[in-house]
Amino acid sequence: MKTYKDIKDIAINRPVVTMGTFDGLHIGHLHVLSQLKSLTRKYDGESVILTFWPHPRKVLNSGDIKLLNTIEEKIDLFERNGIDHLIILDFTEELAALTYEDFVKEILVDKLKLEHLVFGYDHRFGKNGEGTFEKLQPLAGKYHFKLHKLDEVRVGHAVSSTRIRHALQYGHVSEANKMLGYPYQLAGEVVKGEQLGRKIGFPTANLKISCAYKLIPGNGVYACKAYLNGTSRPAMMNIGVKPTVNNQQVRNIEVHLIDFKGDLYGQHITVELIEKIREETKFPSLNDLVDQLKKDKVQSLNIFSQNN
Repeated sequence: MKTYKDIKDIAINRPVVTMGTFDGLHIGHLHVLSQLKSLTRKYDGESVILTFWPHPRKVLNSGDIKLLNTIEEKIDLFERNGIDHLIILDFTEELAALTYEDFVKEILVDKLKLEHLVFGYDHRFGKNGEGTFEKLQPLAGKYHFKLHKLDEVRVGHAVSSTRIRHALQYGHVSEANKMLGYPYQLAGEVVKGEQLGRKIGFPTANLKISCAYKLIPGNGVYACKAYLNGTSRPAMMNIGVKPTVNNQQVRNIEVHLIDFKGDLYGQHITVELIEKIREETKFPSLNDLVDQLKKDKVQSLNIFSQNN
C-alpha cells in the first residue's frame, strides 16, 4: 500500500475512491472496504482511501472525543485489508470550510481524477456536513464519475463508532470487538511504576499510551493478548486506581505478562483486549488481592487459549 500526506502529483490508475474519518475501523467500514475492492476488480482500477487527521472534531472543537484508532493503527488496518492507496489529508479549518461541491471539484475530480466513488449509507462531508449521497448525484453526472451507495451493516443493531465507544467505556469488550471485527488495542511504552507487583508475585508493566486521545476502556481487570517484539503472550491487565494499595484517584494501565521473566522498561508493547474478567475491587488485605490475582491468571489463560 502506498501512503500519501497530500494529493499533489498522485498518479493512480482508474481510481475507485471512498472517504471518511474511519475512527474505529469497524465491520461497517470493513464492508465498505470489501465493496471498494470488489468494484476495483470489476472496473480494473486501483482502490483509494481518503481519510483525515487529526479527527475533525478535534479541529472544530465540537466536543471532546476519544479515539478508537490511532493513525498508526488505521494505516496498519488499511494495509492488512489490501488497499492500494491511502491518502491522509491534514484536516484544517480551511478544509472544513470547503463546500461539498468544491471538495468534489478541487480534490476528487481535479486532483484524484476519480472514476468511482463508494459512499457509506450515512456518510456526509463538506461544510456543515451538507454533502450527502442525494446531493452528489448531479455532480456525478456533471463530472462523469459513478456513484455507489452501500447499505447499513447491523449486528442486531446498527454498528457505529459511537456504540463501540459506549461499549468500551462500560467494559463490554466482547461486544465492542464484535462490532470492530478485531480486538481493541492499547499500545505504548513501559514506564516505571511503584513496583509493588514484583513484591506480590505479579510484576506489571505500567503502560504509557502513545496517543493522548486514545479511548481507555472502563476500570476493571481484562484478559488480554500482549505483543512484545512481534510475539504474542497471554496477559491480564488492570485499568483503574488500584484501590487496595493506593489512595490516589489517578488511573493507571498495568499489564501482567503471564509467566514472563525479563526487563520491560522502555520497551513498546501492544495489548489486545479479549474479555473483561471483573470489576476493580478494594480487597481487605494484600493476601486477599493475591488470591484473586491467582484466580484471574487461571481465567486469563483459559480465555487466551480459546482465542489464540
